[in-house]
Amino acid sequence: MHAILDEHKIKLFWDIDGTLLHTFGAAAIPFAQAVSRFAGQDVQIERKKLSGFTDYEIARFLLDSKNIKPSLREITEILTNYSQCLLEHLQNSEAKIIKGIYHSLTELSKMPNIELAIATGNFLEGAKIKLDFVQLSDFFDRRNLFCSTEKNWSRDLIINAAKKSLKSNQYGVVIGDSIRDILSAKNSNLPVVAVATGAHSQIELLELNPDYLLEENWSHEDLISALNDILQLSVPNK
Repeated sequence: MHAILDEHKIKLFWDIDGTLLHTFGAAAIPFAQAVSRFAGQDVQIERKKLSGFTDYEIARFLLDSKNIKPSLREITEILTNYSQCLLEHLQNSEAKIIKGIYHSLTELSKMPNIELAIATGNFLEGAKIKLDFVQLSDFFDRRNLFCSTEKNWSRDLIINAAKKSLKSNQYGVVIGDSIRDILSAKNSNLPVVAVATGAHSQIELLELNPDYLLEENWSHEDLISALNDILQLSVPNK
Protein backbone atom coordinates (compact mmCIF):
# COMPACT_ATOMS: atom_id res chain seq x y z
CA MET A 1 0.00 0.00 0.00
CA HIS A 2 2.79 2.44 0.88
CA ALA A 3 4.86 1.70 -2.25
CA ILE A 4 7.36 4.49 -2.92
CA LEU A 5 6.56 6.12 0.43
CA ASP A 6 8.36 3.31 2.24
CA GLU A 7 11.55 3.97 0.31
CA HIS A 8 12.09 7.61 1.28
CA LYS A 9 12.34 9.84 4.32
CA ILE A 10 9.52 12.33 4.55
CA LYS A 11 8.63 15.08 7.03
CA LEU A 12 5.02 16.19 7.24
CA PHE A 13 4.33 19.78 8.30
CA TRP A 14 0.77 19.95 9.63
CA ASP A 15 -1.27 23.10 10.11
CA ILE A 16 -3.46 23.07 13.25
CA ASP A 17 -6.77 24.97 12.96
CA GLY A 18 -9.04 23.47 10.35
CA THR A 19 -6.50 20.71 9.64
CA LEU A 20 -6.04 18.84 12.92
CA LEU A 21 -8.88 20.32 14.95
CA HIS A 22 -11.92 22.57 14.92
CA THR A 23 -12.26 25.24 17.59
CA PHE A 24 -15.56 26.58 16.17
CA GLY A 25 -14.48 30.11 17.02
CA ALA A 26 -13.56 29.40 20.64
CA ALA A 27 -10.02 30.72 20.18
CA ALA A 28 -11.23 33.87 18.42
CA ILE A 29 -13.05 35.03 21.55
CA PRO A 30 -10.06 35.38 23.92
CA PHE A 31 -7.93 36.58 21.00
CA ALA A 32 -10.31 39.45 20.24
CA GLN A 33 -10.59 40.23 23.95
CA ALA A 34 -6.81 40.47 24.34
CA VAL A 35 -6.49 42.77 21.32
CA SER A 36 -9.45 44.84 22.50
CA ARG A 37 -7.86 45.38 25.91
CA PHE A 38 -4.66 46.59 24.27
CA ALA A 39 -6.54 48.85 21.85
CA GLY A 40 -8.92 50.22 24.47
CA GLN A 41 -11.81 49.53 22.10
CA ASP A 42 -13.68 46.53 20.74
CA VAL A 43 -12.36 44.63 17.74
CA GLN A 44 -14.08 41.84 15.83
CA ILE A 45 -12.45 38.89 14.05
CA GLU A 46 -13.80 37.83 10.66
CA ARG A 47 -12.67 34.21 10.77
CA LYS A 48 -13.07 33.37 7.08
CA LYS A 49 -11.35 36.57 5.97
CA LEU A 50 -8.37 35.95 8.25
CA SER A 51 -8.12 32.19 7.66
CA GLY A 52 -4.48 31.18 7.25
CA PHE A 53 -3.08 34.40 8.73
CA THR A 54 -0.63 34.01 11.61
CA ASP A 55 -1.50 35.25 15.09
CA TYR A 56 0.97 38.12 14.63
CA GLU A 57 -0.62 39.06 11.31
CA ILE A 58 -4.14 38.91 12.74
CA ALA A 59 -3.25 41.10 15.72
CA ARG A 60 -1.51 43.60 13.45
CA PHE A 61 -4.46 43.64 11.03
CA LEU A 62 -6.99 44.23 13.82
CA LEU A 63 -4.94 47.04 15.35
CA ASP A 64 -4.22 48.63 11.97
CA SER A 65 -7.99 48.85 11.49
CA LYS A 66 -8.02 51.06 14.61
CA ASN A 67 -5.04 53.12 13.38
CA ILE A 68 -2.79 51.55 15.99
CA LYS A 69 0.71 50.48 14.91
CA PRO A 70 1.97 47.91 17.42
CA SER A 71 5.54 46.67 17.67
CA LEU A 72 6.21 42.95 17.45
CA ARG A 73 7.06 43.00 21.16
CA GLU A 74 3.66 44.50 21.96
CA ILE A 75 1.96 41.84 19.85
CA THR A 76 3.85 39.18 21.78
CA GLU A 77 2.44 40.60 25.01
CA ILE A 78 -1.08 40.52 23.52
CA LEU A 79 -0.63 36.90 22.42
CA THR A 80 0.72 35.92 25.84
CA ASN A 81 -2.41 37.37 27.46
CA TYR A 82 -4.58 35.58 24.91
CA SER A 83 -2.86 32.24 25.58
CA GLN A 84 -3.48 32.56 29.31
CA CYS A 85 -7.24 32.60 28.68
CA LEU A 86 -7.39 30.11 25.79
CA LEU A 87 -7.77 26.83 27.67
CA GLU A 88 -10.80 28.00 29.60
CA HIS A 89 -12.57 28.98 26.39
CA LEU A 90 -11.71 25.67 24.73
CA GLN A 91 -13.06 23.77 27.73
CA ASN A 92 -16.34 25.68 27.48
CA SER A 93 -16.68 25.12 23.74
CA GLU A 94 -17.37 22.33 21.26
CA ALA A 95 -13.75 22.31 20.06
CA LYS A 96 -12.66 18.86 18.93
CA ILE A 97 -10.19 16.88 16.87
CA ILE A 98 -11.11 16.40 13.21
CA LYS A 99 -12.43 12.94 12.44
CA GLY A 100 -9.75 10.46 11.43
CA ILE A 101 -6.79 12.59 12.50
CA TYR A 102 -5.87 10.58 15.59
CA HIS A 103 -5.92 7.33 13.63
CA SER A 104 -3.84 8.77 10.81
CA LEU A 105 -1.21 10.28 13.12
CA THR A 106 -1.04 7.00 15.03
CA GLU A 107 -0.38 5.04 11.85
CA LEU A 108 2.14 7.58 10.54
CA SER A 109 4.02 7.57 13.85
CA LYS A 110 4.63 3.83 13.41
CA MET A 111 6.49 4.40 10.15
CA PRO A 112 10.24 4.84 10.81
CA ASN A 113 10.76 6.95 7.69
CA ILE A 114 8.03 9.46 8.60
CA GLU A 115 8.66 12.49 10.83
CA LEU A 116 5.71 14.50 12.11
CA ALA A 117 5.91 18.27 12.57
CA ILE A 118 3.68 21.30 13.03
CA ALA A 119 3.87 24.38 10.80
CA THR A 120 1.22 26.80 12.02
CA GLY A 121 0.45 30.47 12.31
CA ASN A 122 -0.41 29.93 15.97
CA PHE A 123 1.67 31.55 18.69
CA LEU A 124 3.71 28.75 20.31
CA GLU A 125 1.87 28.73 23.65
CA GLY A 126 -1.48 28.77 21.89
CA ALA A 127 -0.43 25.91 19.63
CA LYS A 128 0.67 23.80 22.60
CA ILE A 129 -2.60 24.44 24.44
CA LYS A 130 -4.67 23.41 21.42
CA LEU A 131 -2.63 20.25 20.80
CA ASP A 132 -2.82 19.32 24.48
CA PHE A 133 -6.57 19.90 24.54
CA VAL A 134 -7.21 17.34 21.78
CA GLN A 135 -4.45 15.01 23.06
CA LEU A 136 -2.19 15.30 20.02
CA SER A 137 0.93 16.70 21.71
CA ASP A 138 2.68 13.35 22.00
CA PHE A 139 2.84 13.01 18.22
CA PHE A 140 5.05 16.09 17.83
CA ASP A 141 8.51 16.67 19.27
CA ARG A 142 8.97 20.14 20.76
CA ARG A 143 11.73 20.80 18.21
CA ASN A 144 9.21 20.19 15.43
CA LEU A 145 6.76 22.91 16.43
CA PHE A 146 7.21 25.68 13.87
CA CYS A 147 4.98 28.50 15.10
CA SER A 148 4.67 32.26 14.72
CA THR A 149 7.23 34.31 16.64
CA GLU A 150 8.62 37.82 16.48
CA LYS A 151 11.25 36.47 14.09
CA ASN A 152 8.92 34.25 12.04
CA TRP A 153 5.80 36.36 12.18
CA SER A 154 4.46 35.53 8.69
CA ARG A 155 3.41 32.17 7.28
CA ASP A 156 6.08 32.38 4.58
CA LEU A 157 8.76 32.76 7.25
CA ILE A 158 7.33 29.86 9.27
CA ILE A 159 7.23 27.49 6.30
CA ASN A 160 10.72 28.54 5.27
CA ALA A 161 11.99 27.80 8.80
CA ALA A 162 10.27 24.42 8.65
CA LYS A 163 11.93 23.66 5.33
CA LYS A 164 15.36 24.45 6.79
CA SER A 165 14.81 21.70 9.37
CA LEU A 166 14.79 18.99 6.70
CA LYS A 167 17.60 16.48 6.91
CA SER A 168 19.65 15.26 3.98
CA ASN A 169 17.52 13.24 1.53
CA GLN A 170 14.36 14.06 3.50
CA TYR A 171 11.32 15.31 1.60
CA GLY A 172 9.03 17.89 3.19
CA VAL A 173 5.29 18.12 2.58
CA VAL A 174 2.94 20.80 3.91
CA ILE A 175 -0.59 19.76 4.93
CA GLY A 176 -3.07 22.57 5.46
CA ASP A 177 -6.60 23.80 4.91
CA SER A 178 -6.09 27.41 3.85
CA ILE A 179 -5.18 29.31 0.73
CA ARG A 180 -2.18 30.72 2.55
CA ASP A 181 -0.91 27.25 3.38
CA ILE A 182 -0.80 26.54 -0.34
CA LEU A 183 0.82 29.85 -1.27
CA SER A 184 3.49 29.64 1.42
CA ALA A 185 4.35 26.05 0.52
CA LYS A 186 4.76 27.06 -3.10
CA ASN A 187 6.89 30.06 -2.12
CA SER A 188 9.24 27.66 -0.30
CA ASN A 189 9.14 25.12 -3.15
CA LEU A 190 7.52 22.49 -0.96
CA PRO A 191 4.69 20.23 -2.15
CA VAL A 192 1.39 20.79 -0.40
CA VAL A 193 -1.61 18.60 0.38
CA ALA A 194 -4.69 20.79 0.77
CA VAL A 195 -7.48 19.45 3.00
CA ALA A 196 -11.05 20.69 2.64
CA THR A 197 -11.74 20.47 6.37
CA GLY A 198 -11.40 24.15 7.21
CA ALA A 199 -12.84 27.48 6.13
CA HIS A 200 -12.21 27.03 2.41
CA SER A 201 -14.15 24.88 -0.03
CA GLN A 202 -12.63 22.38 -2.42
CA ILE A 203 -13.24 24.79 -5.29
CA GLU A 204 -11.44 27.63 -3.51
CA LEU A 205 -8.46 25.40 -2.71
CA LEU A 206 -8.25 23.90 -6.20
CA GLU A 207 -7.97 27.38 -7.69
CA LEU A 208 -4.52 27.60 -6.07
CA ASN A 209 -3.39 24.30 -7.65
CA PRO A 210 -2.20 22.35 -4.61
CA ASP A 211 -0.21 19.23 -5.38
CA TYR A 212 -3.05 17.15 -3.99
CA LEU A 213 -6.51 17.84 -2.55
CA LEU A 214 -8.16 15.72 0.12
CA GLU A 215 -11.92 16.06 0.48
CA GLU A 216 -13.60 16.87 3.76
CA ASN A 217 -14.03 13.26 4.89
CA TRP A 218 -10.59 12.04 3.83
CA SER A 219 -9.18 8.81 5.22
CA HIS A 220 -5.68 7.69 6.17
CA GLU A 221 -5.54 5.68 2.97
CA ASP A 222 -6.34 8.83 0.99
CA LEU A 223 -3.41 10.63 2.63
CA ILE A 224 -1.04 7.76 1.89
CA SER A 225 -2.12 7.84 -1.75
CA ALA A 226 -1.51 11.58 -1.85
CA LEU A 227 1.99 11.21 -0.42
CA ASN A 228 2.83 8.40 -2.83
CA ASP A 229 1.67 10.48 -5.78
CA ILE A 230 3.67 13.49 -4.62
CA LEU A 231 6.82 11.42 -4.19
CA GLN A 232 6.38 9.88 -7.63
CA LEU A 233 6.67 13.41 -9.04
CA SER A 234 9.30 14.72 -6.60
CA VAL A 235 11.84 11.91 -6.55
CA PRO A 236 14.39 12.23 -9.38
CA ASN A 237 14.46 9.37 -11.87
CA LYS A 238 17.33 7.00 -11.27
